[in-house]
Amino acid sequence: MSPQKTSMKMKELERVTGVGRETIRYYIREGLLPEPDRPKRNVAHYGPVHVNRLNLIKRLQAERHLPLHLIKTIVASETANPVSGFEALIGLEDRLGPLLSEGRSLGPRRFSEVVAGSGLAVEEARQLADMSFITIDNLNGEEWLNQRNARLLEIIGEMTARGYAGQVGYSMETYRPHADLVQVLAHRAVADFYRNLGSSMTTEEAAKMAADGIKGVNEILPLLFMEMIVREVEKVSQTGSFDADFEEKI
Repeated sequence: MSPQKTSMKMKELERVTGVGRETIRYYIREGLLPEPDRPKRNVAHYGPVHVNRLNLIKRLQAERHLPLHLIKTIVASETANPVSGFEALIGLEDRLGPLLSEGRSLGPRRFSEVVAGSGLAVEEARQLADMSFITIDNLNGEEWLNQRNARLLEIIGEMTARGYAGQVGYSMETYRPHADLVQVLAHRAVADFYRNLGSSMTTEEAAKMAADGIKGVNEILPLLFMEMIVREVEKVSQTGSFDADFEEKI
């Protein structure tokens, strides 16, 4: 294999990587690629770092189906330099599943069957999917839920059956803040994990540490949530009112 050229123009970068110039410019604007060298106006020189990064982005999209915001977290630090060593952690999610299953079945369940058993309408289940509360996987033209998403759907069905329903002002939209807040927490946790540990351990070591961390957080969050709810109820009891403006602050 011939060594990469240390400098090339946009047209050659397109040819070498198979990525179009508009996409390349978009990646630069979004921080997925570093700025090229610009020796003078209207002249831009690209190098091996651009080729390597573009090839890596393509690989993560093709093999891992990752969204660009997560790819950005993985491939670039705040200084737009590659996160060295993180490539060893590609496929980490495949090793996490068995470590988190604790002997439970990991097999997927048909979406239609889970919905029917939950007591929810199909439209309600799809509304939860639209807000990223659950994720529906498409496998060979059929819709499936992994065990986590199946249980989430069942829990919402149980909550609805217990009275958290439209008659008293509750709907699927009630659960949107839960999905939004957890997505922020998950994104931050993954970003910190890759930035801090991406170059310091093997995939197996990282999977064990990640699983331990997830289990710890799974204990922390319910207790923290319960404690904060109790404190909020205490405030209402003591003051006779609640902070109606709080929702506007978050």
